[in-house]
Amino acid sequence: MAWRFEVYETLGSTSDLCKEKAEAGAPERLAVQALFQTSGRGTRGRSWVDPGGNLAISLLFKPQNPEFFLTACPFLTALALYETAQSFCPSKAEFFLKWPNDLLLNERKMAGVLIEAGGIASNRWVVVGIGANLAQAPDVPGRQLAALSEAAPAVDPIKFGAALTAEMDRWIAAWNDHGFEVIRRAWLERAHPVGRHLAVQRGETYITGSFSGLDEQGRLLLALPGGETIPVVTGDILLG
Repeated sequence: MAWRFEVYETLGSTSDLCKEKAEAGAPERLAVQALFQTSGRGTRGRSWVDPGGNLAISLLFKPQNPEFFLTACPFLTALALYETAQSFCPSKAEFFLKWPNDLLLNERKMAGVLIEAGGIASNRWVVVGIGANLAQAPDVPGRQLAALSEAAPAVDPIKFGAALTAEMDRWIAAWNDHGFEVIRRAWLERAHPVGRHLAVQRGETYITGSFSGLDEQGRLLLALPGGETIPVVTGDILLG
């Protein structure tokens, strides 16, 4: 079944509208895109600033096993973002992935993902909201952000959205056919290297160590200075 695109000139939040349509019974494979988004949201209640000309899109899925899909979804989306961004660059750019689904360009965040789930037993849904700086990076105090325009000529957000859904389909098919291990390996190949110093921030608490890979559930493995390696389920990852 082909993706159905609804493109709006301006929306408050593509994910909010996508969730409304999901609750109303809309079938999956709906892509809600805004050319300008006024109230975008990121993880942990942060706002996602959209100065215009960028990607603001939300994708609706209705998987048979939502919990199973949610485990893989951050990594599937990250891989799709990476490959789509790379495809618009005339030469190889310095992209890499940061756990679980941030896309960085030249060590600065270019794109992020917000995954939400809900519904009742007969209408379970997952909405994947994706924001990517294509034309310009917003000016956010205290944050260093990148835009795809640093590495590629002008990119049409609608064409980028169409290419992104095709990549999502490709990685979901690989996951369905070969399991999460294929996705895990592909994500690691595109991520910052094992051994990279990082910190996990949870509120006012920081745990420092080095990146030691992903386990079979997709949890980040953090090698502590004392030699212990712990799995990380949630937290903000700060690269050293």
